[in-house]
Amino acid sequence: MTTETISSSIEHWGVIKEITPKTIKVSLLNVSGCASCHTKSTCAVSDIDNKVIDVINLGGTYQTGEKVKVAFEKSLGPLALGLGYLLPFFVFFIVLMISWSATKDEVFSGLASLVSTGTYYLILSLFRKKLKDTFTFRILKDQKML
Repeated sequence: MTTETISSSIEHWGVIKEITPKTIKVSLLNVSGCASCHTKSTCAVSDIDNKVIDVINLGGTYQTGEKVKVAFEKSLGPLALGLGYLLPFFVFFIVLMISWSATKDEVFSGLASLVSTGTYYLILSLFRKKLKDTFTFRILKDQKML
């Protein structure tokens, strides 16, 4: 593991809960260090007490109950932010403005905006497999870290 890898990723400690041929389920540990982490305001992991994530099993030698560090690439953060929050906000806002200017009906405009945002998330969920392949965690296993 290089210094660049460490500085270019967000890392959390976890415990392996289950190992399957395709995935490794890791339960993330919520530690007091999250309070002082510089990414805590944007990290959904620090908001949840017990979060289990799937990590692609690349065939390493892991055991259930083993303490490991999982990493997520920082470079994917803006893409996740855009797809999850910014783009749906713009969809909501644009539909609201267009429907309001066309109908001058607040109820219709509000409902149209909500339906369009819901439709956006439905379409996004149809691409779940591709997104899961893009936004992946990896296990960092190094005896120096443990």
